[in-house]
Amino acid sequence: MASRHKEVWVVGDIHGYWDMFAELLERIDYRPETHVIVSVGDLVNRGENSPAVVHWFEKNGYAVRGNHEDMWMNFWAEHGLPYDESGELNPKWDSPTRTCAFWENGQMATLCQFRFGQFPAQEWLEYLASLPHAIVIGDYLIVHAGVDPNRPFEEQDIDTLTWVTRGFVDYPGEIPTVARMGKRLVVGHCETFLFGRIGEPVIRPDRVHIDLGTANEIGLAAFCLNDERVVIVDSPKREWQVPKIRAYLQEARVPW
Repeated sequence: MASRHKEVWVVGDIHGYWDMFAELLERIDYRPETHVIVSVGDLVNRGENSPAVVHWFEKNGYAVRGNHEDMWMNFWAEHGLPYDESGELNPKWDSPTRTCAFWENGQMATLCQFRFGQFPAQEWLEYLASLPHAIVIGDYLIVHAGVDPNRPFEEQDIDTLTWVTRGFVDYPGEIPTVARMGKRLVVGHCETFLFGRIGEPVIRPDRVHIDLGTANEIGLAAFCLNDERVVIVDSPKREWQVPKIRAYLQEARVPW
């Protein structure tokens, strides 16, 4: 990945919200000759145009695999391709597409977007499968969810990098350097309103949490590795969603 003399921006979980991502690119004045864009994963599910997000990163950017990409890989491994070249639905997908989790995670909408947009299933699923679980750029280590603070990085497993939440987020003080390869972590996955201010990234000496809660229609953020600038695009529905988030936090007795 060529990053010397270029601005490197790490983008939070996009979740198929193409319009917000496109606006974010405009805000940072994205140009391929001067910018490198890296996603912390969860490119797909829940938003209005997952295919556009996947297509853009396939051609222009870099990304690590998130848990939402991981879910697609699990369904693919278990049931085969969801539809054939003609768009005919694979009967084996009839059962998983009817589960609550499949609907709640936005995978049904994503499947329809790709299928009826005539995107070959093999193509986009192979791209998601090709995503690495970690990317190192200079002094930064980018993973989707986090690391186990109690193990060196070479002993971290894939489930930890893509799914871990509580033990990592709640860890007191700095994450041990051995667990993060001596690098500063940049992660998504866990919405920052769960342990910080609503609609703002959480920036610490050892790690940066960049998922504001795009899937909850709060906003989308990007963090510049060169100088720690942050650019945020608020969701059009943010003002309606914030009271819901506050009520949830109060009910869950989260102190912030």
